[in-house]
Amino acid sequence: MLRPELVFVGLKAASREEALRLLAERMLKEDLVTPDFSAALLEREEAFPTGLQFAEAALALPHTETRYVLQPVLAVAVLAEPVAFLAMGAPEQSLSVRLIFLPAVVHPDEQVRWLSRLISLFQTPGFLSGLLQSPDRESLFQYLRTALNAAPL
Repeated sequence: MLRPELVFVGLKAASREEALRLLAERMLKEDLVTPDFSAALLEREEAFPTGLQFAEAALALPHTETRYVLQPVLAVAVLAEPVAFLAMGAPEQSLSVRLIFLPAVVHPDEQVRWLSRLISLFQTPGFLSGLLQSPDRESLFQYLRTALNAAPL
C-alpha cells in the first residue's frame, strides 16, 4: 500500500483543505482513486474531523468511502508548516498538524484494520518523532515501510 510517490516531506499547504486536495490529486494522477475522491474526502473531513493528538505530535487521519478507491494505497505527508485540523470527537478543538496519513482502501473491512494498525503505530514511543525528523522522501519511505512491516495486521 505504501508507494514512494505518495510519501511527502516538506509539503507546502496553507490549509487542511489544500493539503488534502494535494494528496488526493496525486492519488488521482496515479489512477488510484476516482475523480470524486477529493470532493468526498473534503466533505467527510468537514462532517467528521480526523485530527488526533498523541503524546509526540498531532496528526490527521482522513479517509473516505471505499467506493472512491480503485487501488489500495497509503499517502503520507510531513507538512512544511502546521495546518489546523479539527479534533476527532471534539470538533470545537483545533489541532496544529504536520503529519497526515491518508489510507485509501478497496474493501470496508480493510479500512478498520488499517486504521487500527496505524493508531497502534502512532502510540509507539518514538514513531511520530522519527517521522517528523525524516530529512527526505526516501528516508521517510524506508522508515514507514520498516514500521508497517513490523506492525501486526
